Amino acid sequence: MGDFLDTVRFRGRSGLLTLKGPVSILFFCLLAGACLVSILGVSRARRPPSHSSAFAAVHYRHPPTTVRAELCTEDQLRSITSELLSPSADEIHRLTHCPIRSWIEDFYREGDGGDGGDDAARDADLTRSDEYGSFLGISVGCNKGYDAIDTARMGFGNPNFDREKWADGMIALGMRLGGICGQRDAPQFELGPGQSLQRRAGSAGGGEMHCIEPMPATFEKLDELSTRLGLKGEGFRTTWAAISSTDGSIAFPNGKAGKEDFGLGACDNPKYANRCVEVPMYSLQTYVENFVASRGPINILSIDVEGFDFDVLFGAGSVLDRTQYLEFEYHFSGSWGGLHLPDAVRLLDSKGFTCYWSGVERLWRITGCIIDDTYNTYHQWSNVACVHRSQSALTKKMEDIFLSGLQIVE
Repeated sequence: MGDFLDTVRFRGRSGLLTLKGPVSILFFCLLAGACLVSILGVSRARRPPSHSSAFAAVHYRHPPTTVRAELCTEDQLRSITSELLSPSADEIHRLTHCPIRSWIEDFYREGDGGDGGDDAARDADLTRSDEYGSFLGISVGCNKGYDAIDTARMGFGNPNFDREKWADGMIALGMRLGGICGQRDAPQFELGPGQSLQRRAGSAGGGEMHCIEPMPATFEKLDELSTRLGLKGEGFRTTWAAISSTDGSIAFPNGKAGKEDFGLGACDNPKYANRCVEVPMYSLQTYVENFVASRGPINILSIDVEGFDFDVLFGAGSVLDRTQYLEFEYHFSGSWGGLHLPDAVRLLDSKGFTCYWSGVERLWRITGCIIDDTYNTYHQWSNVACVHRSQSALTKKMEDIFLSGLQIVE
């Protein structure tokens, strides 16, 4: 923990911002909230309009938990090394770049009367959401919306969120790209026979699924299609914005609708200079305060911003204190190129999260199992899934998947 990061870069309104110094400064700033602004001297160029003064009042915080993730045993570390690092760390990319998150789908399916799991613990986890009336999901970097639609279907228990209808609508609007991981053609979440999860959205007037997308052409398709299908009245919220560590605006390319590989630094490339437009930019804290109506837990927070995921986490502030399940990408590009995943995982551990490499119905725990020599130098497109340890049923489910997949190497 005493190591130094040579350079940490964050994307601000005026361009690429650089912070030099010990990683402890980075940790303190993230835990303290948005103090990056004062350290770097960045002014908040524009605050978003307040949609409701009540939005900023957060009534839910995670219940206190003293549970810590166990340290991996030597046998477990050998098994992880055998699978993920042999013959090289490229195996991490191969196994985790396009995950299938069976654990979270099973968790919500079982909440509708399915089999398996600790019923009492799972019901307690779900009840914490019911007390606030609805499911709340946030997708940062929503792109074509397929994952957000499936998350809403799963969280709301609402069959009107239909991936096949969404795909047909996207094709009708001229967006034929199916997603780099084939999201368009992947099986959608199967609702349980009783669809009792519907009560979680319907009992208090509906939930919220936020689909946040910075590229203008892609956002226009998302907004138009969600209107055509009547999903806005069902709780689907589309927002044209970039999410980063500060508020203001940022130049972002207006490429072909559905293009996935533009990040916050794309307009630094002269190749895209004549295609860039100013996009509203908010920290995640600001966005939630001003655009999210629910005062309950954030059930699922998904971040996919092409290498700038840690900037989003850096600007999260108290948002992490109400997030139950978190997904993000790790990358070679953007800010991740100058950061180390173990630093982010240790920080999230201090906030109560246990994180795993996220694969195809497989999980490999990172928290408590960090292989420093490799993880500090590894930078490739991969996916990470984290659960807050206050969510005992989901925590157990994810840990069981990790343990059951281990092949103990003598």
